[in-house]
Amino acid sequence: MISEFTVGQKVHAALLVRIQKIGISSNGKPFARGLLEDASGQVGFICFDEETVNKLRLIEQPVPYVIAGTVDVNKFSAEMKLQITVQKISDLMSEDDISHLLPVGDFNKAEYETLLRKFINMVKSPVMRTLLENIFQGQIYDQFLKNPAGMRLHHAYLGGLFQHSIDVTKLAVAMGEQIGGVDKDLLIAGSLLHDIGKLREISADFGFPYTTEGRLVGHIAITAIMVQSCAEKLKMPANTLEQLMHILLSHHGDVEKGSPVECETKEAFIVHYADELDSVMNQFKTAKNDTWTYNKMLQRYLLDRGV
Repeated sequence: MISEFTVGQKVHAALLVRIQKIGISSNGKPFARGLLEDASGQVGFICFDEETVNKLRLIEQPVPYVIAGTVDVNKFSAEMKLQITVQKISDLMSEDDISHLLPVGDFNKAEYETLLRKFINMVKSPVMRTLLENIFQGQIYDQFLKNPAGMRLHHAYLGGLFQHSIDVTKLAVAMGEQIGGVDKDLLIAGSLLHDIGKLREISADFGFPYTTEGRLVGHIAITAIMVQSCAEKLKMPANTLEQLMHILLSHHGDVEKGSPVECETKEAFIVHYADELDSVMNQFKTAKNDTWTYNKMLQRYLLDRGV
């Protein structure tokens, strides 16, 4: 596993290859640079073998290969990070075990399924509760349990979207009870549905690549389309749908962060901050106890005291 690699180690293992750049080095020869990944983490790689570089040129999204190379220190990294000098890549054989290439969320799935049902049953509005029941069923529900919430930044593992959505709902409900004067139905529905468009934006395949629809439309717009379509079939009152749509469209908080509109209601602000807080706290899953770890998403060092 990548997390166990040490300097000087010879590597021959099935790893996920993610290309960052292919170009020509100062000596006029081609090179490829990118990331190698498995469920334990990722490590940078560099490759100067022309035949291998030409093969890597054909990669359009993350692909698993058997990697042969040597672990070294990246001399251009201020943090002395490891990298692998790749000598060769080989196609996978049918007998190769690649189960370690997809990260899986470390949470009790059955417990979270119970929480989902609990939250839906807490909704007092019949039409709002029916909306949630209609969306969280069948193929959509099965995919909801499986999909990541992100490609790399937060909850980027199988089940990540499910865990994130439930945890955001827990935070939003708790904040709503503390603040008071809020519509709990809107908080629950907005929290559970805020990222539902990621089911069509991000694939659960190797490397969690973005879909064409995801790149062209984005999960916020897809979420709005999915929810509005279902709500209209249920003849949800216009004012209720507007309030729910506002939460979904503003959950990133600001236009600069990708939201079409900014938060203007109590419920929208609560869901936004619950979403942001859960995304930030998820970064500590990769931090080591009592060790400073640089986090790319937050662009700062984090210290997890492991209390």
